[in-house]
Amino acid sequence: MATNTQPLLLKELKRRIAGGIYGEKLPSAAELAAEFSVNIKTMNKVLNQLAAAGIVERRRHSGTIVRHSDAAFENRLVEVVFSGFSAPFQHPFWSEVLEGIHDTLLAADYRMMLNHITSDPETHLFDLSRIRLFDAAGRVVVGPGELRLLNWLAATRRPLISAGDEVGAPDFPQVYFDFRKGIADAVNFLFLRRKCRNVGFIGHVSSRANPGLLQKLHAYLYAVQKFCQIDFDLIEGCWPYFGEGAEALKRMLARKRPDALLVAFGHHVPEIRQLMCEQGISIPIVGCDGLPLDESPEDYHEIRAPRRECGARAAELLLESIRSCGRVRIGSHPIPAVFE
Repeated sequence: MATNTQPLLLKELKRRIAGGIYGEKLPSAAELAAEFSVNIKTMNKVLNQLAAAGIVERRRHSGTIVRHSDAAFENRLVEVVFSGFSAPFQHPFWSEVLEGIHDTLLAADYRMMLNHITSDPETHLFDLSRIRLFDAAGRVVVGPGELRLLNWLAATRRPLISAGDEVGAPDFPQVYFDFRKGIADAVNFLFLRRKCRNVGFIGHVSSRANPGLLQKLHAYLYAVQKFCQIDFDLIEGCWPYFGEGAEALKRMLARKRPDALLVAFGHHVPEIRQLMCEQGISIPIVGCDGLPLDESPEDYHEIRAPRRECGARAAELLLESIRSCGRVRIGSHPIPAVFE
């Protein structure tokens, strides 16, 4: 061990306690002394300094116990910054992502603090002056992908990760759904197995806030062009708000009738199917996301996104970064969505 040993030991033990490495109880003074190659008297002095600072409590016959002071509690909080068009845990898509985050944090003795923020309904940009952050050990961003917001969060120098939609900045730490192969498989099925030649697309067709939201559109374009030239009359844009899916289909039908339809947001499928029934249209529908439907339409197929797995994986990676005091680089992790 280097000279001036006690300050170094004190700093390392504080880091481990803050990162949750020891949980409720530290190893014995003898075990710690052996690990750090110091004598037990030196280690006892360091543990006594931790006790004097209120970080631990030394109990005869029980060992050195971590005290859950307000500061220690804050160090076991993870803030989830969420933006969506409905209450978070009732959201038709993001609720399972949030549950995956919550359950993983809870199993590691961390707590989730939800920060529900809203964007401008027209531009989908955020007013950073109105967002207030908690003093948390790390953050998970669920929903918003505006790079300015993400960079602002990253500037707080707390471990940070995005979960769900792909973020347009490839170097940003994220776990995201990759629909490319799932959509390619779906389009192959429609062209080769169902002999459809006019496959329509309803979903994001423009996004100034987060180019990553166009992943599904780009995957559709690449897949269709293997079979035919793109027909722009069969592409209609909408945001994932209830009611917009049916309105998008009306606009498409005013131009051209598809013989199959790829729907980017699964919760739009029931309203789209209802409009088709009203107009006597019976064609294959492929819904992205794999959301459970009260009643599956006839000739309906899904591209399933493992939402709970995405949230759990993001939480696991964030905890690794927290415990290493940010030294572990999170990176970018795609999770494939599968056509069924």
